[in-house]
Amino acid sequence: MSKANRLRIGATALVVLLGALSGCQAVQNSTPTQTLVRVIDASYNAPAVDVKIGTTPIATNIGAASITNYAFLPPQNTSAYIYPTGSTKSTASAAGTFLVDEQHSVLITDSGAGYAASILADQVTPPPAGDFSFRVVQQAIQAGAVDVYLLSGTTVLADAKPVLSGVVAQTVSAYINVAAGTYTIAVTPAGSIKTAWTSAAPVVFSNNQVRSFLVMDAQLTTNPPVTVVIGNDLN
Repeated sequence: MSKANRLRIGATALVVLLGALSGCQAVQNSTPTQTLVRVIDASYNAPAVDVKIGTTPIATNIGAASITNYAFLPPQNTSAYIYPTGSTKSTASAAGTFLVDEQHSVLITDSGAGYAASILADQVTPPPAGDFSFRVVQQAIQAGAVDVYLLSGTTVLADAKPVLSGVVAQTVSAYINVAAGTYTIAVTPAGSIKTAWTSAAPVVFSNNQVRSFLVMDAQLTTNPPVTVVIGNDLN
């Protein structure tokens, strides 16, 4: 599968992918004997892949930029294994401890000319009343460090302050709390507002929600140069 086929990015607007994407559905409460694990595919180098936790498949034939649904699994100390789709030989892995009532993401990222896996701990507690929480999984390597804005109502970029500043490529920010509301997401080069890459439409973020924003370079266009996928960590 070519990178062009794996990364279908609109030519005129930054794409914010919500409910239609696998993994962007509401997260249901787990039972006390389960742990939740999903996959964030943020690799430009990887082909379509399958992912297993131990011997249990949790994702099949996925590619960047995507966030899968959580899989409900028994708690265990094991590894996540990445396989090119159709292969029985893993090409990347990451050890993890997946405990009761925890949520984790298997993050697939570029490593040199190849790709690697790591395990992220996802937030399982709701933010304070009236807020939602989010973090940025910054994998826009060509874009470099970015600032992230949430613009409400008629607020323009020139009058706003970034909610996250200087988020370096190939890093994951901490979760932060922001007042729940309807926002347009704007991503800019760090320290500059001359070039703003904004979401195509405002997004509603409700009380007590937790989200992950996956930021990646657009592969089929330079206008905008990045795309954002929103994953539902907690509703």
